Amino acid sequence: MRLHLPFPRHTQTPFIELDTSACQACWKCVESCPQGVIGSIRFLAHRHAHIDHAEKCTGCKKCVNVCPHAAIRYTHVPLKQS
Repeated sequence: MRLHLPFPRHTQTPFIELDTSACQACWKCVESCPQGVIGSIRFLAHRHAHIDHAEKCTGCKKCVNVCPHAAIRYTHVPLKQS
């Protein structure tokens, strides 16, 4: 059993940010992530998505597009090409 700690490493990657208070635990993001970045927390009153492997996130936006509660937003700002 892993304990959930509310540190940024559990709520963001270089590409996305997860708002656990908006998450309704539908797990659509968990199912849609091809890299297995997003996992789930099911411990007492804590039922929400959770970033398990931030380093694997490629910024594909599949989780952002599938979330019906807007709990995940794309935050990556690409560097300007000169």
